[in-house]
Amino acid sequence: MQFLSIKLVPSVLLGVIFALSSHVAAKSPEFIKVCKDTSTDCLRESLQATLPGFLRGAPDLGIDNMDPFQVNNLNLTLPGGLTISFNQGVATGFRKCIIDKARMIKDSLDIHLHCNLTIRGKYISTGRLLMFPIDGHGDSLIKCKNIRLEALVKLGSKMQDSEKYLDVKSLKVNHKFQGRVSYQMTNLFKGNPEISKLVLEFMNRNWRLVAEEFGKPIVDFGVNSIMTSVNQLFRVVPMKDLLPGSVDL
Repeated sequence: MQFLSIKLVPSVLLGVIFALSSHVAAKSPEFIKVCKDTSTDCLRESLQATLPGFLRGAPDLGIDNMDPFQVNNLNLTLPGGLTISFNQGVATGFRKCIIDKARMIKDSLDIHLHCNLTIRGKYISTGRLLMFPIDGHGDSLIKCKNIRLEALVKLGSKMQDSEKYLDVKSLKVNHKFQGRVSYQMTNLFKGNPEISKLVLEFMNRNWRLVAEEFGKPIVDFGVNSIMTSVNQLFRVVPMKDLLPGSVDL
């Protein structure tokens, strides 16, 4: 079940960053730190300063708290026929993510960052994990060190009520694990702690293979989830309050 959260993580951060794309005007939300221009240093520093506040959420704007990030009622059928239901999931560590690079390339925002994340939750799984048949339920704990994320967001704009608002035209996301992912799961095989222990040892020895086996569906889920908050921000805050006047979209 771990894989779920592992990738949720990347997605959460990506969305955060879009929303934070800013060096913004006086009417922008308080959590956004003003950047006077679109230079790479100014943009990176602005995003880094804005990240914690954005992750705490903005109820008045309809933006949820994302650290801790809640994952409930997630049901996925993954490659190989493994079905996983994840509930009461909580991911933490996003506020301490480091933005390594941020730059505007014409109408696109290019962001690189790395994070250490911890995910806890309940799981139910049936099917196969790699070579192992799985039929279990219990608690899971995943620790991910140094997840590297890269996002390229193409931005556009649209008119509404005589104001121009930002719009996401396209999104490309890449991720890779540069640090270790460790797994703790209880009751992987119902009533058979010996086999459960063996499979868990295999997962930890082959952590990268396990993490990457189920990457795309989880990244997609995370991106879709976080884009709800990003699009909400773009719907309620005019473009002039999120980007310098020199940016023309």
